[in-house]
Amino acid sequence: MSEYIPVATKDTIYYKPQTKQEMEATYDFMKVGDMIFNPWVFSGIWYTMGLNDKNDPTTKCLFPNIIMDEVLPQLGRWGMARMEYLKNEKPFVAAQFGTIGLFKHCVEIDEQATQRKQNMMTAIRKNPANKVTEADKAANPIEWAGRMSNFQAQVHETIYADFIYA
Repeated sequence: MSEYIPVATKDTIYYKPQTKQEMEATYDFMKVGDMIFNPWVFSGIWYTMGLNDKNDPTTKCLFPNIIMDEVLPQLGRWGMARMEYLKNEKPFVAAQFGTIGLFKHCVEIDEQATQRKQNMMTAIRKNPANKVTEADKAANPIEWAGRMSNFQAQVHETIYADFIYA
């Protein structure tokens, strides 16, 4: 079980070595909680010194400090459907997006599809020929529920065709 110290304290020492040899030499005198910057990995990552075994202080190791730049929103019904479709039916397209790109794409699809559904259902309710007004609901609630269910199924079919499987 590894112990990880995720936050810097007032006692934290920051190391920014200029060479790989200097970086390797720095490991020996770092203490738990100190941070070191490794510019030779990706575009540079900060690491925190921690212990692999909290009962044995000789098991020091580095843990990467990976922090998301932004908090991503949750995916709704349409975003999850789009993600599943791309992953299962078009894996090459999903791979081209990358993990974060695919997620952001699905968030956009979710927002657009939700807005389209609201707009379409509002338009259906406003059309008196559809008989889905409050007066119709009061007069015959079972028939009204059936009509609304039918219209909602039509809207969902349109959204799947325009957003999910497009």
